[in-house]
Amino acid sequence: MKVFLIDVDNTLYPQEAGIFDLVDKRINEYMIKFLGMDAKEVPRKRIEYWHTYGTTMAGLMKHFNIDPYHFLEFTHDVDIDGRIKPNKTLREKLQKIEAVKIAFTNAPLTHAKRVLELLGIIDQFVDIFDIISADFIGKPHKYPYQKIVKLTKAEKYIMADDVDRNVKTAKQLGMFAIHIGDNKEVADLAVKRFEEIPETLINKL
Repeated sequence: MKVFLIDVDNTLYPQEAGIFDLVDKRINEYMIKFLGMDAKEVPRKRIEYWHTYGTTMAGLMKHFNIDPYHFLEFTHDVDIDGRIKPNKTLREKLQKIEAVKIAFTNAPLTHAKRVLELLGIIDQFVDIFDIISADFIGKPHKYPYQKIVKLTKAEKYIMADDVDRNVKTAKQLGMFAIHIGDNKEVADLAVKRFEEIPETLINKL
């Protein structure tokens, strides 16, 4: 069995859709509203947590003992309708790739499902492995990757993501790593858009 782990946000649709910008603002709002942080302090703290713990949420859990369910619900309570639409080309690409496809995201399940539904591709995935499935330990930490491997026990793994360090972890773990971007140094393959992945290459792996 061959498993293809596919990130959702900014991987299956272009960053220009601005969805993460909406989530990003909600994260800042959460830190100000519920943790009493000064608005000027928030960016510095987020960078610190991102580098140290992998995600802002992980840092807030460590230092403020936040409820991750509440954090995820609040930060992903954004209106994404109209920002992305059904993508026939993307759907055809997924159909041509011969692998078990699992959405692998640091977002919560409800958000990932909505994105895949709006893109018209949710039926192309056998499962969604979200941040809750990963016990709130997000990429690029090795733990979620290792948990998926333990659950699926496939012979071959492929991973596609727009974040360099997430792709780097996949490659370190022996997965065929694809960067949706231009960083060939961390990946086995780099393409600008997911639709540009050569299915003939993936199917031969």
